[in-house]
Amino acid sequence: MRFSIFLLFILLSTANSSTVKLGVDVFLEGYVDLIQNKRVGLITNQTGKNGRGLTTIDLLYEHPDVNLVALFAPEHGIRGVIKAGKLIRESVDTKTGLPIHSLYGGNDKRPSDVALGGLDVLIYDIQDVGSRAYTYIWSMAEAMAAAGDNDKLFIVFDRPNPLSARQIDGPVTEDKWQSFLGIWPIPRVYGLTVGELARYFNLEHHLQCQLVVIPMASYSRNQTWNDLELVWTPPSPNIPTPESAICFPATGTIGTLGTIHIGIATKFPFQIIGTPWLAGQHAADYLNKCELPGVVFEAFSFIPSAGLYRGETVEAIKLNVKKPGQFLPATTEIYILYYLQKFYPGRSIWRHDRIQSFDKAMGTSHIRHDIISGKPVQSIIAKWQKKLVEFKQKSTRCLIYK
Repeated sequence: MRFSIFLLFILLSTANSSTVKLGVDVFLEGYVDLIQNKRVGLITNQTGKNGRGLTTIDLLYEHPDVNLVALFAPEHGIRGVIKAGKLIRESVDTKTGLPIHSLYGGNDKRPSDVALGGLDVLIYDIQDVGSRAYTYIWSMAEAMAAAGDNDKLFIVFDRPNPLSARQIDGPVTEDKWQSFLGIWPIPRVYGLTVGELARYFNLEHHLQCQLVVIPMASYSRNQTWNDLELVWTPPSPNIPTPESAICFPATGTIGTLGTIHIGIATKFPFQIIGTPWLAGQHAADYLNKCELPGVVFEAFSFIPSAGLYRGETVEAIKLNVKKPGQFLPATTEIYILYYLQKFYPGRSIWRHDRIQSFDKAMGTSHIRHDIISGKPVQSIIAKWQKKLVEFKQKSTRCLIYK
């Protein structure tokens, strides 16, 4: 039964149309019967909206054939306004009166057996950013595992990958560095939609989850956010624009060091790399000569009003991603780190108390060691290529879109 449903969805997703139709809209237009007479839980946040901007919470809660009984909140909360890393408390949704169960409340980040005991179906609908070091996909993974253990149907409403669903880049998480920024070994940039990634988790890690993915209609995997007629809803406070989302996997790990400003609390979060001692024009010229795909660097300066280097003049480079479908964020990040180490060896960017956070976000300690030791940048990047090929081969069976 599940196979025949999934095949029908694939045929629908390849239909010709000028506008992408999100998974939630595809579901509501023809597949509500999958959850009719079932008790439904919804994992979502403020990004869970349909193509007309209506929230998935409201759409399911107000639907006469849907019995929505509980909500589940990932990092940043059900409305996406809570700061990164802050634990989410159990609460009640003021609009619907539904209980909100936390998926980011401490060491255990999966739905409890008690919460799942009152459900028949768990639905996931969150806009992803395409980076492994972003916790929403790991909330999905933990929820899928819990659904499998408790024999619950798990449905994913698919959404676009802002970077396109083709780009695969960066190191694969090593066992030693597995965390909630990488529970299982996938690349920093994994080149799948969240629905395809759910299929990969289920197959590769034998979750035994009764998984149904509701694909988008008229979506192709080479489309980036700029190609879509969709309104961007910030998935977290520091990713207010698609440009910030696209640059997040190119600068986010650098930001964990606590010595480099990455634009947080400016108009360009995750789009800037700067310090008071950086020669911005030199950095931009050097990196532009490297001819990294899809991105152009420009010199930039600003005075932070809060946070790191508050009140100081910060010289920086700004990442202008001209072609997101060609952009290699993790490769770009290595080039930036290599530049900083090569030209400013006396300005240590490696704070001892932040090294573990950096390695955890990177998924390996080898990159840090190689950069510090001055190894050629191409040899650093070459180390992850074999793992990327293996991941691409394994993930092929999980693809939905052409």
